Amino acid sequence: MIAFACALLVLVPELEDAAASASPADDSLLAFDLERRAGAVTWSALTADAGGAAFLAELCDDAEWLSDLLDNGPLRRPERVLGFLLKVWSAERELASHPVERATATAFALATGMTDRDEREMLARYAYYRDSFRAGLLNSDFEGLQTWERRFIARGTQWGRFSSPESLAYLRDRINWPRRQYVSACWQAPYRAHNCLADSVQGAMYYFPFRESFVCDPQMAIEVGGVCGALSNLGAAAAMANGIPAATMGEPGHCAYTVKVDESTWQPAYSLHWKRSLHTSFFGASWQNLILTQACFSDREGVTQAAALARRARKALSEGHPKAADDLFERALSHHPTHYGLWLEWAELGERSEMDARWWRRWHELVLDGLAEHEAPAWNLLRRSAWPKLVETLDDEERAALFGEYVELLDTWGAGRWNVESAWTWMADRITAVEVEDRFLHETASRLVGSPTFGPAYAAWLHARVGADADRWERALRSLLTAARHPGEGPDAVLRRLGTDLLPKAAASGDLEAFQRVGKVVARLHEALPMDGVVPFPGDLLSAKGALSVCGAGNRYDAPERHWGVLGEHGGWFHTSTTELPWVEIALAHRARLTGILLQNRTGSTARRLDGARVLASEDGESWEVIATVAGAPEVHRIDLRAAKPRARFLRLERDGQCLHLRRFLVFGHRSG
Repeated sequence: MIAFACALLVLVPELEDAAASASPADDSLLAFDLERRAGAVTWSALTADAGGAAFLAELCDDAEWLSDLLDNGPLRRPERVLGFLLKVWSAERELASHPVERATATAFALATGMTDRDEREMLARYAYYRDSFRAGLLNSDFEGLQTWERRFIARGTQWGRFSSPESLAYLRDRINWPRRQYVSACWQAPYRAHNCLADSVQGAMYYFPFRESFVCDPQMAIEVGGVCGALSNLGAAAAMANGIPAATMGEPGHCAYTVKVDESTWQPAYSLHWKRSLHTSFFGASWQNLILTQACFSDREGVTQAAALARRARKALSEGHPKAADDLFERALSHHPTHYGLWLEWAELGERSEMDARWWRRWHELVLDGLAEHEAPAWNLLRRSAWPKLVETLDDEERAALFGEYVELLDTWGAGRWNVESAWTWMADRITAVEVEDRFLHETASRLVGSPTFGPAYAAWLHARVGADADRWERALRSLLTAARHPGEGPDAVLRRLGTDLLPKAAASGDLEAFQRVGKVVARLHEALPMDGVVPFPGDLLSAKGALSVCGAGNRYDAPERHWGVLGEHGGWFHTSTTELPWVEIALAHRARLTGILLQNRTGSTARRLDGARVLASEDGESWEVIATVAGAPEVHRIDLRAAKPRARFLRLERDGQCLHLRRFLVFGHRSG
């Protein structure tokens, strides 16, 4: 926050005094802000009606309610928002005196402005929560939720029928659990790709025969079954039905959901990938934006201070004082730098005022400082607003220096894995001279390779970026090796160190993409092992797209650069450390029904160490089930699972005492969801 602190020193005393006295209870500014957001047409239509005028008069006279409406995320399509609130207020004239009902109605109004769902449906769902709360039927945490949290409940599930009033009532009465357990509510429905009539879930006939047989869609899903879409909507709806914030979200080829399991934690549920797109969001559908939203709006003091200053900025702007507005926006974000919406609004001021490159450079520096712990949202702001203005004024060397300031932020994933590769690509694409780009890439390597988080991802991306050019790739590899402080002799030594350093880190972080990309490059150091005696089971070679974690990876007997080959036809090598319970684990790219497992042992006297090893399977990496035990120590051990077809995403090989070492650990089967 050093940059922000320095910025405050240049404010004139009068502005400091005005900002310090800012208060959300300033009724005139609150009312001004509401009328400004509503727009002349909506405001005139409401005030022309006696009921509408009375409603607005009461709303504008209630500073707490106004602040609740204006300061809990974006207010979009104000005609729908205010129209919804007017209908609720007209039916419940005492609404303002009941804080929980008022906050819930406000959340539903704000959600109505961000969706095309029928207003009558939203009113009916609001009535469900009002009545369920009054009857004491919701989770006890519902009463203490903030309005921004209630908006996730109000938005409902991706599949609207799963959060209809009938569905909510059914789920509330059937699945009434402690808050943290709703991440498992999806499993109340069986995972079935075909219904009892053999209709595929991919076709229109899967649910059609049962439509009139059940009270609601969640009951039908629980009785008939479904796949990820139905299960995730069921899990999220079960939480919402009990007054717990949740949201459905899309992943590549998959549907998942998230539940707010306590005051500060959003926990992914039935999630298979870091690429998540939430169906309820304020300023961006990514997981990182959800975590930033949590950081922003959970700090009510920060929101209050920033919102009050922002209102003063809007008032100054309306009166023709853009410089005062500019200073007030900066002050607002110094109080509360996690307010993404205010960053966007301040950037819009800069664009409308046609601010020069110096202004945008300053804005760039403040974003870096204020959002240092939220690299993905910071990147989106810079790419969207500041950098397009700055890049056109800079030469290649200056652009590289500008981008390097952002790269300095990258330390840990923070909110979780995100598509940082797109950021690196965007920056590199805007450096036109190859020699300058290469210097930028090498300097970035020196900053990132030491990071267990970004090192594997950067190495994989770098190969994709320059791998087709042999000379550039060899130079890039040398820069990676130098950055990792492991001197090598020639390209092969560079590749070996790349695999040794990055493959275990990628596996440990669950980054299957980086593990696969780096592994394929490093594999050329070693000839493929013969396939004698290796007869595949039916289905796909699932392990070939996974990642291998090894107990004690990198010990003196291990060869981490060969871990990738263990999972496929190429063949490889691993050696665990010697411990009481040595293990090796495979994370598959997705859940699957297994048809068989093949273990290729080493030869010689130490082959006996495989005898008695257990094979375990898990769907979530936490709960494990033994599915086979190795008897003897053959060179190739086959485990036929075609009859049982266990479902798993993680496989584990372990034994009591000593160590484990194999040439291949192959898993066959069919993707199941």
